[in-house]
Amino acid sequence: MPAVAFDFLGTLFSFEPVIDRLDQVLFAHDQNSNGQYKCAASTTRPMAEQFFFQWMWSSLRDYFGASQAGRYCPLLTVLSSTLPRALMIEGYPVPIKEDMDKIILAFRQEIKPSDTALKALQLLKDNKWDIWVVTNGGYASTVSLLSKNNILDYFRQGDEVDEINVLSCDDLMISKPHPKVYSELMRLNVHRTRRIENFYIIASHAWDLAGAKNVSFRTVFLTTEEKIYPTEMYDGVGPDLQGDSILECVQAMIDLEKNKKHFLY
Repeated sequence: MPAVAFDFLGTLFSFEPVIDRLDQVLFAHDQNSNGQYKCAASTTRPMAEQFFFQWMWSSLRDYFGASQAGRYCPLLTVLSSTLPRALMIEGYPVPIKEDMDKIILAFRQEIKPSDTALKALQLLKDNKWDIWVVTNGGYASTVSLLSKNNILDYFRQGDEVDEINVLSCDDLMISKPHPKVYSELMRLNVHRTRRIENFYIIASHAWDLAGAKNVSFRTVFLTTEEKIYPTEMYDGVGPDLQGDSILECVQAMIDLEKNKKHFLY
């Protein structure tokens, strides 16, 4: 059967707990003596969300830059290093180190599967797909979060309980969207399954999918973060499929495979 790889940070797992933590840290000074917000949480959280994505996107730029320059630096290290800068640029006071550590810790311990992710994983398992994670995050923290949320078994390869289908850029010492990441993912899957099958990738970032498409992946765009796919950047070529939820993306892949509409490619 076919294989699918999920981007992890911001696709399979949601950033919402990190944004919640930012909301608490950035606007703690707006709480009264009872710990309640002087402003409604509905007022402060959109500001925290806006800051989060400004910080994340600028950190990704630096992460890619460090990787391309030949001095690979793990994404969470980049995020930790650039947080004070991002706060100052946006006009926020820089919190004490303990509070900033709590924000970074949320990436490692608090993020949760995105809406419909569990149903999507079960649907893939029922249809006997090989399921992978390919991430700019670390291997150990990714496996820990999968286990903590009781979904690690979806990523076990056959009867080999110690063989987990997770590929981390930290282990390759190069970031997505470098072609080496996707070609290594394909190589590992063929090595473990002894089969050559169609390989899909689901991600909420166009740059990720464009990199995978260059190595002949079939690409599925999750619209939750970037909303639209800027095809003009990629010679007018967009994703093969797209959906507004992970379950919708997975169902579209399964339907395509069942209908064998390979002439689309």
